[in-house]
Amino acid sequence: MILAHFIVGAMPINNSEFSWFWFIGSAISDIDHLFVLYQHKIFSWGKLIEAIRFEDKYGIRSKTKYMHSIFGAVITSIPVLFISKEAALYYFVAYLIHLVLDWPDIDEKQYLYPFKKKIRGFLPIFSKPEIIFTILLLGLYFYQIKIF
Repeated sequence: MILAHFIVGAMPINNSEFSWFWFIGSAISDIDHLFVLYQHKIFSWGKLIEAIRFEDKYGIRSKTKYMHSIFGAVITSIPVLFISKEAALYYFVAYLIHLVLDWPDIDEKQYLYPFKKKIRGFLPIFSKPEIIFTILLLGLYFYQIKIF
């Protein structure tokens, strides 16, 4: 659900206003994808999409236990607390929503790190249901910002 995280992050919150803390919280955990792709020298769009869709085939895990976990949500929320409690709450909730949106993805996740429990969803990455959900989410976004 790659684009879904950015759409959710752009959604207006708190009196219908945009929040950078909400946006960053919704998208930041995907930074681990960039690290993993760089580590495996996957630089072209074709290889990128193929590697994300078929992680088992390439033997990689683009969702690391550090960023795609409740542990990651807590640790990365701590610095935001120094800015504001409200900002940290927005950030943390958006981060958790990101994890929930990733739940159906078929790839392996370790949400409860440091515990060894691994979770796999049921939907292939970039599957038709994911694309339909993303389009519906985009429609909701446009409705929220009063374009429709």
